[in-house]
Amino acid sequence: MRLIHCTQKLLKELGNPSLQSIEGIAYSEGLGNWYANIIKIDRKKCLLLTNEKSLYSFIIPSVLKANIKNLKTEFLNHLILNLQYEGFNLEIINHIQKEYQDIGFAKTASKHVLGAMTQLMFEYEVLIQMKEGIDNVKVLEINRDINRTILKGIKFLHPIEALRESLS
Repeated sequence: MRLIHCTQKLLKELGNPSLQSIEGIAYSEGLGNWYANIIKIDRKKCLLLTNEKSLYSFIIPSVLKANIKNLKTEFLNHLILNLQYEGFNLEIINHIQKEYQDIGFAKTASKHVLGAMTQLMFEYEVLIQMKEGIDNVKVLEINRDINRTILKGIKFLHPIEALRESLS
């Protein structure tokens, strides 16, 4: 089972779902777990999802309560869309779909990932404001641009490079 580590704010929006224990769980293969937070950009709720290994991230803009309640499906659908946009082949995408067939929720556990997400939130806000707002951006392009910035938390790699390493 893979996990989406949710912030307290997101867990509350989800209606406090049952949480999985993370003790003794370590993943060496595949992408591993993700972190999720609900953020506001242009007074609209957005979901920020970040991979714990590669810090590869994407946002889901302008989410409604129904999107949040279906977080597992929304996550997987948007992950696949972003991977397709990044040019990953069908074989890798199918492998990732199998990896995330069973998803559970957990509390956040890594200050390292949360710190990176704070920086990423700022970068998303700046890029979106430069493009004159969330309604005027192509979200897949913004996600691609964010994943081509160098991050200290992954040894000064680009998140897309770290993601490709995780999948090879």
